[in-house]
Amino acid sequence: MKHFIKHLLLYIYNKVKKRHLVKFYWSSYFSHRCKFEGKTHIGRNTDFFGSVGYGTYIADNCFLSADIGRFCSIGAGCRYINATHPYKTPFATTSPYFVSVNPTTYFGQHSFATKQMMEEFLFYDKERQIVNKIGSDVWIGIDVTLIGGVEIGDGAVVLTKAVVTKSVPPYAIVGGIPAKIIGYRYDEETIKFLLETKWWNKSQEWLRQNANLLCDIQALKDYFKKERKSISEDC
Repeated sequence: MKHFIKHLLLYIYNKVKKRHLVKFYWSSYFSHRCKFEGKTHIGRNTDFFGSVGYGTYIADNCFLSADIGRFCSIGAGCRYINATHPYKTPFATTSPYFVSVNPTTYFGQHSFATKQMMEEFLFYDKERQIVNKIGSDVWIGIDVTLIGGVEIGDGAVVLTKAVVTKSVPPYAIVGGIPAKIIGYRYDEETIKFLLETKWWNKSQEWLRQNANLLCDIQALKDYFKKERKSISEDC
């Protein structure tokens, strides 16, 4: 009952304070401290902590702590790992009983450890999150796992069921377990152009008027080339 009341109060608070910024459901969960820029969607049974840029959606059944940019697509079942275990020398065990003095979900207040033996050893704690950094225009496929703390660069694509153990460069396409770079969305010149122009930072009015440019990379290049030429001439 206590949990239900707490969830109800949070749901009502978010509906009143953030309904104009984010669409969500009764089964969605996010802290009152989360920040949304607008036109955001948080799916059913999704647990989220962090901030989300304009036009980004997070699908159903996700468990994620991240600062996310604009116009990202986060597929269903995306999860992050907010803990690690010892499994190499000098440790002789993988059990948190001997490694961490912090209370855990599994063991309550009990531990044999007299001091913290592994600084990175963190169990899930809503007040202490390992936050992922996700850029803008990122697409993360279904059932992707992110190791807490990795960064996903602007424009990157993470393929379905990948396990991302290290940061992903901008516009890279990664997949597999562990995820590896299997290609890039564009050539180096085009990637440089996109990272310089950062179209996603344009105003909503500009994006509405020039939506067709986002469906034609050459047209987008021509637009910004013409814009730069015009600015140069004015100077």
